Amino acid sequence: MIPSMIISISFTILLTVVSLIFKVAGKLRLTIPLLYFLAAIISTFFTDWTSQNEPLVLIGLYILIGLVTLSWIFSLIKTIKNKLDTNEALTDFVQWQLKKARENNIPLDEITLDENGNMYNKTTGEQILF
Repeated sequence: MIPSMIISISFTILLTVVSLIFKVAGKLRLTIPLLYFLAAIISTFFTDWTSQNEPLVLIGLYILIGLVTLSWIFSLIKTIKNKLDTNEALTDFVQWQLKKARENNIPLDEITLDENGNMYNKTTGEQILF
């Protein structure tokens, strides 16, 4: 009874750890290198090719990790560009609203802006639309 319970608990813990590893790998885009690494480890039990060509196997792993790193860099650059474009658009929108407020003779000390660039009357709290 006890040995079967220990095996069952061990198997459950092993599957939980493997599941967590694959979830983290998926979030970090490391699923393909992880699968490659696991295939290389498992293949050492069935064939001698992996152990005889270890430098070649490691080069393949390094190439996959390098490609993942490149995808991280491209995503970071894309995120920064999107953030800058969003900030520029918000700045342009706020400047346009301030220009329209001046044209309509609305005193600038009577208006306030929220984080989205929307203009409100300070005293009434109503949104000013142009």
